[in-house]
Amino acid sequence: MHIQLSLTLTDRIIGSAPFLYEGAFESGIAYARRLGYDGVELHASDPSALHSPDLTTALKENDIQVTALGTGRLYVNKGLSLTDGDKAVRSEAVRKMKEYIDTAAALRSIVIIGCVRGNVPSPDKYSDTLRLLGESMHTLDDYAARQGVTMVFEPINRYENNYLCSTYEIADFLHTNQLKNIKMMMDTFHMNIEEKDIGQAVTDNIGDIRYVHFADSNRLWPGKGHIDFRQIIEIFSNYKYNGTISAECLPLPTKQDAAVNWLSSVKELLEQI
Repeated sequence: MHIQLSLTLTDRIIGSAPFLYEGAFESGIAYARRLGYDGVELHASDPSALHSPDLTTALKENDIQVTALGTGRLYVNKGLSLTDGDKAVRSEAVRKMKEYIDTAAALRSIVIIGCVRGNVPSPDKYSDTLRLLGESMHTLDDYAARQGVTMVFEPINRYENNYLCSTYEIADFLHTNQLKNIKMMMDTFHMNIEEKDIGQAVTDNIGDIRYVHFADSNRLWPGKGHIDFRQIIEIFSNYKYNGTISAECLPLPTKQDAAVNWLSSVKELLEQI
């Protein structure tokens, strides 16, 4: 089992977003390396912000990899979603997602699909929303395949997104739509809300999982809540999960405290297996 540990970086934290570094990505990359992380997960307001010679230099000088690109700011900042009822808005969301895919191809990273899925506007629109999502995802699946990029679809709890909230629902959507280059991301914070048994959900869906966020039940670093992370690590070991575990937890009591303690707690868990 080979696992990379990744730090979440963003140019600007909005509200209570669970990121552990805020500022210039170049400085964040050096900071992640100093702390001992293997990679960085970048959340930019626009993919154009990641087309920088300074960023490329920082990655090379610090011998660190971009593990994933977050796309949630398309929805949070710009109101774009893959299921918007307005075709023009939906097309713009797909176009911007393609820009993230192009950037990911250059950086050799994964692209995360989270809240950019949008929400179901009313119960009677559920089927239409799933249909529109399927159409957008097929377009992105084909494009990502041509660019050699893997995308991961994140189950998000019902208080933040009102459909496709569990790992089982995401797996069913991926398989029903026969998506090839879009796999699953798991996030333990969301799973604690949505899954009956987190360990069983990991076991049942391990074949689709390509990327992982670790945060405890209270969205602090592992060990500050009640999730059994040792059980999850043991399942990863049994199934030889070779991928990334990323630090997406609340920056409390400070961003640095959370970043340091997340890394030490996860390394300790890995050393126990």
